[in-house]
Amino acid sequence: MEPVLNASEVRANFGGFIDNVVRQKPQVVKRNRDVIVALSKDTLKEALSIYELTIEFEQDEDGRYAGSIEQIPDIIADGETLEELRMELAYHLFEYAKDYYADFSRYFNSPNRHSHAYYILRVLLEDNLESVSDMLHA
Repeated sequence: MEPVLNASEVRANFGGFIDNVVRQKPQVVKRNRDVIVALSKDTLKEALSIYELTIEFEQDEDGRYAGSIEQIPDIIADGETLEELRMELAYHLFEYAKDYYADFSRYFNSPNRHSHAYYILRVLLEDNLESVSDMLHA
């Protein structure tokens, strides 16, 4: 593992620390007994890219599509087309991601929600609803 930086060294040169994280590589920082790893947004997006989200859906008798997200089955939606279903699921996923992050400790430590954490972080790194929708694969 790379050398661990002392938190006081990071504070003294915070701008340089950020530049190194964004332009060179992740950095490890220790303060007392706490250790954190700082990553750029792009590096974290790449690391979380393995967390694929899959849509499960069916077409109703009236032609509408109803579906959910396999990895987070509580998120359900419907739409007249597959694209509308995908956008509705993306919207509900993004709303859930905001709630999850707002109360991260509670959700992360909940046995039935713990496995959602890395999907949620991946969603929150996206810039808009369209890019969240692009994460959903049928």
